[in-house]
Amino acid sequence: MVVSGKSVAELGFYPFEDVRWAHEELWAEISKRCSWVAPHLTWSNDPKGVWQSDNKFVSQSCGWPLVTRLTDKVRVVGAFRHTTPESASHFYRSVVVGRVDGTPFDFQGSVAVVNETESLSGWISLIAAIHGPQETWRGEVRISGSHAESVRMLHRGEADVASIDSVSLAHLRRIYPELIASLFVICNGPLVPCLPLIAHHAISDSQLNELRQAIHAATHEPNLSDATGALFICGFDSLDLEDYLPLRNLTPNN
Repeated sequence: MVVSGKSVAELGFYPFEDVRWAHEELWAEISKRCSWVAPHLTWSNDPKGVWQSDNKFVSQSCGWPLVTRLTDKVRVVGAFRHTTPESASHFYRSVVVGRVDGTPFDFQGSVAVVNETESLSGWISLIAAIHGPQETWRGEVRISGSHAESVRMLHRGEADVASIDSVSLAHLRRIYPELIASLFVICNGPLVPCLPLIAHHAISDSQLNELRQAIHAATHEPNLSDATGALFICGFDSLDLEDYLPLRNLTPNN
């Protein structure tokens, strides 16, 4: 396939309005260093639509759709390093939070709230943390549509437990401290690679390398420390699809 001349960039997995400026400053530095990417971010709130595009794109994906349905449709660029307590290098653990305190065993058979069932942090990691890898959720499941709404549903008593990715939790703790303070940390999910940055599968090796170098340089640009700090970003690692394929070992037995 030959991609179209148009280039699109959307980093839509942490769409918190009060840090949009930080995403845009970071991307402006990346695009200044990479000749073929879009100069500005798109905010469609539909990154999945971007993945299906014939445009030359850069986007961000969840690790689970990457290894289940995007393997031959995109090229993996890499992943940001994050400063959250649950992060190490380009890996992180989700945080399982409950409406009441308890152990993972106490929540087997409970009501789970999940942002979506294609979510590595919200669904796959939850099953692995409470029941174990390749297991089945044994209670009721309610779909919230977002990590923020999962937290609200726990706070309202509409579910018992949820798994929140560490970066989302850091933002939610900042924005809704009273909601997070009302919940209990139960455990952490498995150690998994951070959200992959992806690009259209038809980009060339030289374009991929140019983009990787631009992102790495931008995340270490001293003048962007306010922006990267606001996004809990402290670096970038170049990764390939093979770095994510072990996630398939977590496949739930549904």
